Amino acid sequence: MLNQNTICASSGAAVAALFLVIFLNSYVCPAYCQPNEQPSNVITPNVPTPNVITLNEAIAAALRDNPRVRAGKWAVEAIGKDVSIAWGGLLPRLEVQEGYSNTNNPTYFFMSKLDQGRFTSADLADLKDPAPINNYRTSFNFEMPVFSMKAYLAIDMAKVRADGRGLQQTRLEEMTVLDVFKAYTGVKTAKAFYAASAKGLEDAKEHMRIAKVRLDKGAGLYSDVLQAQTALSEAQMRLVTAVKNLGLAKRSLGLMIGSEQAYDSADEKITFNPPATPDEYLKGAMSRSDVAAMEKNHENAMKSVEAAKAEYLPTIALGGNYQLNEHRYPFGDEGKSYQIGVFMKLNVFDGLQRESKLAKARLEAGEAGQLLSGMKQQAAYEVYEALVSLEEAQRRLELSRDALNAAEEGVRLIAKRYANSLAPMVSLLDGQTALDKARANAAAAEGQYLIEAAMLEYTGGRILRFFGVDNSGRN
Repeated sequence: MLNQNTICASSGAAVAALFLVIFLNSYVCPAYCQPNEQPSNVITPNVPTPNVITLNEAIAAALRDNPRVRAGKWAVEAIGKDVSIAWGGLLPRLEVQEGYSNTNNPTYFFMSKLDQGRFTSADLADLKDPAPINNYRTSFNFEMPVFSMKAYLAIDMAKVRADGRGLQQTRLEEMTVLDVFKAYTGVKTAKAFYAASAKGLEDAKEHMRIAKVRLDKGAGLYSDVLQAQTALSEAQMRLVTAVKNLGLAKRSLGLMIGSEQAYDSADEKITFNPPATPDEYLKGAMSRSDVAAMEKNHENAMKSVEAAKAEYLPTIALGGNYQLNEHRYPFGDEGKSYQIGVFMKLNVFDGLQRESKLAKARLEAGEAGQLLSGMKQQAAYEVYEALVSLEEAQRRLELSRDALNAAEEGVRLIAKRYANSLAPMVSLLDGQTALDKARANAAAAEGQYLIEAAMLEYTGGRILRFFGVDNSGRN
């Protein structure tokens, strides 16, 4: 059991230990134990990028140089040639043939002599056992359809396919504009993150300075200095990450505009006030380029049914040839003749292939109709999603700004209280952590709001018009 002397001895030891701690904190540690304010290997913040580009310039460059857009233009040109190919089915076909034969067959001997214009009555005696005869035959043949429903429909279907591919290219350009805007906004957001990180580092240095001043005056603790040093190191690490993300964002923008170099965004403020009502966005979505392309696909599927029915109709064509025959050398003209005529072809029975093709075409037309209906429903949903997402982004932007203002004021007040020994270091660091988070949230909310606004224009089929891009893909 402890007696009174033991308690007094313990109390004295505790008081002595307390005085020793105060002595070490006030005199020994300030001289020998203070950490460096900033490591010597901190990465220097962002090196300016010489390639600065405005948003309109970035969009124009992407529509001109982006490999995806350029490849799409080649594809549009290629599929447009299908129209010329289809027209070839109604134009005359001309071909030249040159042949050689050597025979002692009585029938072919007689025909060759006649074609060469050299047959005489003396040749009648040789018909039973003729001598071999040479014949060089030059033939100019032509054939031209007069009536072919399949050929007419093939032209119409080729035109519809070309129109549909052009609409797909327009949608590709719209997607590219959206991607460029996202990349451009990404650069601005990364710059805002960098600015927030740099401001956080500046604040952390100030907290470190105040903690050291209080320690030097004997009013603070060395543990406060260590906590401030930890917070400073974390702020430096956040700045390193911000520098890396900013560099990647600039390279991403360059990639979108078809360049291997990094591009920085110009010092311009992007404002995005949607000029249309929800009904106008919904109406635009029903007629946007990808929906229109699906309508062309459905139209072609219906024409495929008509093309299958055309198999039951006859084909009428005009044909003929002009022929030269010679027994000594090619392309000679000892004998000349021509033939011209009209013929009709009608498929009477082909093993039920026509019936199967017609049934298949009707099924594919039904499929195309359902795909079109589903795409319109999807487009309507995308507009609804974009509207509510934009509303959410706008509200989050307003709240993030309010939170940032509150956090800045909170840190200002806590810093004053800490400088006057009215608040602990942990309160100041907690407040600074909240402020850093609020700055990052505000930067992210600003960028997200702009992206959601652009998404609404994209889903509503209005993004090219909004950014002033005409149908030729130029600003």
